[in-house]
Amino acid sequence: MILYLLRHGQTDWNASEKVQGWKDTPLNAQGLAQARAAAEKLQKENIKNIYASDLKRSKKTADIVSAALDLPVHYTKRLREMNFGKAEGVKKTDLGAKFPYIYQAFNDIKNPERYEIGYPNGETIGDVQQRFMKFLGKLMEDKQDNVLLVTHGMLVRIFTESCLKKTIRLENASVLKITYDEKSKKFRSPKVLF
Repeated sequence: MILYLLRHGQTDWNASEKVQGWKDTPLNAQGLAQARAAAEKLQKENIKNIYASDLKRSKKTADIVSAALDLPVHYTKRLREMNFGKAEGVKKTDLGAKFPYIYQAFNDIKNPERYEIGYPNGETIGDVQQRFMKFLGKLMEDKQDNVLLVTHGMLVRIFTESCLKKTIRLENASVLKITYDEKSKKFRSPKVLF
């Protein structure tokens, strides 16, 4: 199975470096242009199915890509960004000062406790990982291939850290292409296409 993970286009909160989480922020003009550019580039790939987070920024990005590829979009809460609880709306540069222990644990891939830690009233990394892996399990069970997932930055990061043991941070409207190898039962060959 080949997966394409597309991070949504830019929002005003991205531009001002605020944590979004489940805040339902729309794409800004730059984000709309980024989504159109991504749609054009994705026409070169052999995408067969599109799934997207149900938050506005991902839905709009997916709708633009969907029109270019002439494929329907299936929306799901399982592809939502992490719920950051009380950290939503906080500038990323202030997270370390406001939530020092949580911030440090989130950014230490070798810390085994990080999967049980979340910002107040938010999800844990383990929660996000579990909901995303259930979704991927269903795709594999259905033998789907060449699937585009329009989602969010932290979800992609959690996936790559847990499955590849490396951190990949996607920019807005960037795509990570990754292959699931049936024999080894592992994800491999990650490549940021653009």
